[in-house]
Amino acid sequence: MSTVNDPTEPSNRPRRRTLPAASVVAAACLLALGACAPAVGPGARPGGTVAAAAVAVPEPELPVGWTERGEASWYGPNFAGRPTANGETFDPSRLTAAHPSLPFDTRVRVTNLDNGRSVVVRINDRGPFAHARVIDLSRAAAEAIGLIATGVADVRIELAGGPDGVRTLVVDARLTGYDVIVPGAAPGSLVVLRSPSGAEVLARAVDVEPEPFPGADGFELWTSPALAERLGAVATVTID
Repeated sequence: MSTVNDPTEPSNRPRRRTLPAASVVAAACLLALGACAPAVGPGARPGGTVAAAAVAVPEPELPVGWTERGEASWYGPNFAGRPTANGETFDPSRLTAAHPSLPFDTRVRVTNLDNGRSVVVRINDRGPFAHARVIDLSRAAAEAIGLIATGVADVRIELAGGPDGVRTLVVDARLTGYDVIVPGAAPGSLVVLRSPSGAEVLARAVDVEPEPFPGADGFELWTSPALAERLGAVATVTID
């Protein structure tokens, strides 16, 4: 005798849920992507077919009053005509230098501590890579401080201004807010200050006589303590 189930009675067996066709396709795509995706995290191995995107992190600003001490050397004759790290062609007759990390176009005063002679150079290359050496000078710069004969010397490096708009920042406690002292700028004129990392500030030149100090070269920029902390040790100045 056959038994016929009553369709009106609930079944004791769990029913299977059928996924919509679109969901099945989406799940398959996710599985395929997961199989092809590169590993990410501390345990991931390099060499995958998809490279992780690099995030550019600005270099920290140099503090006001930055100095460095160490050995200086100079370029040999074989480097003449070669490209520098910033794309220029190396000319040993120009006052330039290589430094491991200073922003390109930064001007520094290099003082030979053995004889007291100094020279202002512009950074346009990277190096030196020898142990304990902090700067590599062009032949012209090396001659200026008496470095040719000795080859290396103990030097002190200090930030310096320059005629190309890059100025050394000097803190003046008399200044507040966005007031600055810019030699050569008319009082009340607006100036744009740009740090090596790209931070920009609009400031106003004021009619205040700057405080003199030893070693000033006429290209300094006097700012408030807060503004110097924001910009760092040097800034490019554009006068409107």
